[in-house]
Amino acid sequence: MNKAKKTRKQILEVALQMATATSLNDLTIGSLAVATDMSKSGLFSHFKSKENLQLAVLDHAYDLFRQIVTIPVYEIESPLERLNTLCDNWLDWYELQAKTCIFISASVEFDDQPGVVHDKIAQDLAKWLSFLISTVQAAIDEKEFIANADAEQFVYELYSLYLGSQSMIWVGLEDANHNRFKLALESLISRYRRI
Repeated sequence: MNKAKKTRKQILEVALQMATATSLNDLTIGSLAVATDMSKSGLFSHFKSKENLQLAVLDHAYDLFRQIVTIPVYEIESPLERLNTLCDNWLDWYELQAKTCIFISASVEFDDQPGVVHDKIAQDLAKWLSFLISTVQAAIDEKEFIANADAEQFVYELYSLYLGSQSMIWVGLEDANHNRFKLALESLISRYRRI
């Protein structure tokens, strides 16, 4: 990795931390310049605009998400085992990102703000949901789940459980190990599992 790419990666790591701690919308070239001890003009040369900075942070976050969550499961043969590992990795992602998820917070934040950042968040979420659906469909095809299972319905319920776990931890109805999520996931899988 050349020096420019290394510098950009370091900048994006700080930017992701900032966006996760506050919000993607609050991230500016000026605030990032202060946090990285760089000049605004130097950062501007990297990103050209706040919108480009936001898109770069989302790209960086998506690359990290793939490294932490999806890539480690590629070699697992059993789709059901892949699904369980994906869920564990997904919880790890949440913990590593300061007990929040940039994609979930940004999807709420940009829900009513049309534009390229909104579209990028929607595309990344769609890719993740598609990956989950294909994993569940593989479990159906491999007869690990019942034949009449609906992969999209399963993922709808799984995603709802994940969102619920994040919300409930704030109000004390979920513990730090996400045991309620894990229990609910076991129950969901048992309804779909072929006996």
